[in-house]
Amino acid sequence: MLFTLEALQAKHGDSLLLHYGKPNAPRLIVIDGGPAGVYKASLRPRLAELKETRSPDAPLSIRMLMVSHLDDDHVNGVLAFLNDLVETKDNNEELPYDILTLWHNSFDDIIGNETKELLKALSSAIDAHNSGKAASIDVPISREGSALAASVTQGRDVRNNANLLSLGINDPFGTLVAVPAKGKKSITLGDGLKFTVLGPVKERIEKLQEEWNEVLKKKGLATDKNGQALAAAFVDESVFNLSSIVVLAEAGKKKMLLTGDARGDDVMNALKTSGLLKGGKIHVDLLKLPHHGSDRNVATEFFRAVTADHYVVSADGRFGNPEISTLQMISEARGKDKFTIHLTNKEARLDKFFASEKKKGKKYNVVYRDPKNLSLWVDLGEDALED
Repeated sequence: MLFTLEALQAKHGDSLLLHYGKPNAPRLIVIDGGPAGVYKASLRPRLAELKETRSPDAPLSIRMLMVSHLDDDHVNGVLAFLNDLVETKDNNEELPYDILTLWHNSFDDIIGNETKELLKALSSAIDAHNSGKAASIDVPISREGSALAASVTQGRDVRNNANLLSLGINDPFGTLVAVPAKGKKSITLGDGLKFTVLGPVKERIEKLQEEWNEVLKKKGLATDKNGQALAAAFVDESVFNLSSIVVLAEAGKKKMLLTGDARGDDVMNALKTSGLLKGGKIHVDLLKLPHHGSDRNVATEFFRAVTADHYVVSADGRFGNPEISTLQMISEARGKDKFTIHLTNKEARLDKFFASEKKKGKKYNVVYRDPKNLSLWVDLGEDALED
């Protein structure tokens, strides 16, 4: 059985392909599309390769297209992909891909209101983010918060395009891909693949909706500095908890934990309440590190509780990701264990760290994406990916 995670060159973002099923009839799930430029440089040519190999005379089936998180570094390439398909449809041409389901929690769904007030209040921060400048001190918002606000309209456009293409949206969840505070939701996707959704938590989203409603009651939200500060605080406090879809993917006895941009403590709590921790621990074959290896999302305790044979990091050094401190956490948690860290981009600072680790007697391996290749991949199934 085929069970492979392919991490594309996605710069500072995420763009993943999950291959599964029978080797002679492989299935495909697309997870995120990276920031601007990644669709054209990586995702589009890779999908074209797969279509030519697997389905040259008919649309290539994509079992699911997932936006794990709202930020531009996840959603931009997905929107570009759907824009291409809408244009193809408008030209009355056959679509090259047949997408069965889209999983995507839009900001409108999450806060339960139209978002025009928030966008208006944070317009200067959004403009600054889009131009690569720092936000004005008059709008006290973090880089992550301004990035999220800037991606709100992208998320809405993704939903609109999905409707134009008649895609199933968030099946079988309904409005939101979310789980109860105590429990889990397992979905059988066919061809031997099961998804257990661990986040986001429905009750937390409902609380965010209540908080946003309280913010809206404040007069002058979109016009005065107090209102701008309220909107900025709301986004900053919510940015890591709004919508990251966390999935435990299983095929046969193999497991991948795909974390989006979720916080490590949220993932840990979901694993605990779902009954997936045994003795306070879980071992998976592959862990896709949250938030590109940022140390803001994890602690050493996370890596002690969630161990893996393969750690996958999608980052290129922008914003310091992956952070050396995160790699140190993994090293400290695992001791002299043998495992492999896979990175989509090579950096001198990482080489220096890993060299020092080897001198300390660490046993783990490090694999970088070959710069000549569009992606790196980790094969967990009985049959390796040869496309």
